[in-house]
Amino acid sequence: MKTLATLLLTLISTLVLSQDYKVVQINAEWNDRNKVDLPYSIEGAETVYAFLENQTESLQKQIQAVPIVILFKDNKPLRQWSADLSFKLKINIEEIAYAIREDKQTHFRARSN
Repeated sequence: MKTLATLLLTLISTLVLSQDYKVVQINAEWNDRNKVDLPYSIEGAETVYAFLENQTESLQKQIQAVPIVILFKDNKPLRQWSADLSFKLKINIEEIAYAIREDKQTHFRARSN
């Protein structure tokens, strides 16, 4: 009985605390040489690479500089990093990983209070 209760509590806490993070990089085809080299996943968040030209017109109008990296949580933008005037984005993987870990800790603290 204790084993079943422990298993059930573990399953519930995993479901409650699980978050769907995704890292999306959008760049223009002409600027592909300046893309950020990202791994397949960061802290369990899938990374996706897309060209600006393949996005909807409304999204294209919102993006001011490429490349841009956007961290999504549950399909909502959580954080973003944009290129400077050189059309290069100076970011490392650890910055993105830190943002994910920080959000998970904040979410965990809010749930435990």
